[in-house]
Amino acid sequence: MYRTCTWEFEREKLSYTPRRAEGTALYQIAYSYRDEIEHCWDELFSNLYGPARPEMFTALDAYLNCGVYEHGVARVYCDHCTHSFIVPFSCKERLLCPSCNTKRAVLFAENLFENVLEPVPHHHIVFSIPKRLRRFFLFDRSLFSELYHAAIATLEFCLEPPEHKLGAVLTLQTAGDDLGWHPHLHGILASGTFAPGGEFLPGDEVNCALLTDTFARLLLKRLLNQEVISQDDHDQILSQNHTGFSVWVGKTFTDSDSKRFVARYIERSPISLKRLAIDGDCAVYSTKDGAVHRFIPLEFLARLLQHTVGHYESITRYYGFYSSRARGDRKKLADGSTADTFSDLPEPSTPPSSSWQRGMKALFEIDPLVCTQCGTQMRIISFIFDLAEIKKIMNSLDIPPYRAPPKFKPHPIQQSFDLYIDDIYDTCD
Repeated sequence: MYRTCTWEFEREKLSYTPRRAEGTALYQIAYSYRDEIEHCWDELFSNLYGPARPEMFTALDAYLNCGVYEHGVARVYCDHCTHSFIVPFSCKERLLCPSCNTKRAVLFAENLFENVLEPVPHHHIVFSIPKRLRRFFLFDRSLFSELYHAAIATLEFCLEPPEHKLGAVLTLQTAGDDLGWHPHLHGILASGTFAPGGEFLPGDEVNCALLTDTFARLLLKRLLNQEVISQDDHDQILSQNHTGFSVWVGKTFTDSDSKRFVARYIERSPISLKRLAIDGDCAVYSTKDGAVHRFIPLEFLARLLQHTVGHYESITRYYGFYSSRARGDRKKLADGSTADTFSDLPEPSTPPSSSWQRGMKALFEIDPLVCTQCGTQMRIISFIFDLAEIKKIMNSLDIPPYRAPPKFKPHPIQQSFDLYIDDIYDTCD
């Protein structure tokens, strides 16, 4: 009797229930204004949030289809007891979809901890720029490269002795706590440098004031060379007592939990569903300081979409001892391999596993491919796209069909266009 009760408890703990995104406030807003925001972006939001980019609406469509059974499922089957269930496809979008981005951040943290970071002390580091420069990056996203170059050049100039390499991973974040436009870099920095042979040399105490001043001068110089700012702007910013630039370096940490936490944090989604709610015809978003911001739902959606990135846009970069080339060279040296082509590379020692499975394991400490009936390992046996077949399976498993959330009442843009513009600007102030 005791074993039966214990197994029932374990079975409940191991069970996995897919989410239903259509019940969230974000999904209701996205569903209500998907078509409208694309049609009115140039007129209403291009001056506030930059020009319309195709990836914004592609990501929005993918998010609306994320986790919806009717758009395709994977069938998971247990060979031992014939138990099976289906899993809806996810959108795998970065930043916009909170669920997929959370799983992405978890996998990023695991990869960083297992394959990139050395077992040495590290810092969490943040590079910020003044408000007067942020809008340049909104309308010309190619300037993000200048931000990366200035940041890593600052670290090399201030912290890297001759013949040594620092180890850094930098990730771009563009959202402030209230989802406003705030481009800045988060990163993990080794608290020291690495000699050519791989020996770690602990560094001295970091001088944040020196880092801030160097970062300001290097970035302003690069923006001046790109003709983004004038010489007068360059000189005026540097003449201020407080330039608005900031380089913050946290305390050192060595334990694995801290490394994973910081890695997840720097790759986090800009939006938290727990802080978003709907109050009547307004979207209400709370910030960490307790402030409550109210938005017209259409404007809130535009505010969020400005932070989307393209599928092939790199927002995480590895430098020094942690660069891809440096890690590849060390791996070749350790393996005694001189392979230069893919055909010469050895076969992986372990078969690749599902990223979905690994994400669930790391995030919820459950294995969704462990059978809840007999405890054996299950496997994905097919992918199903036929809607009629999916509906039959859903009916047999008592899975409720997709139900669209209620739409907001349309805002009378056509009747009071100028007043609507004023409302949006008042909301942003």
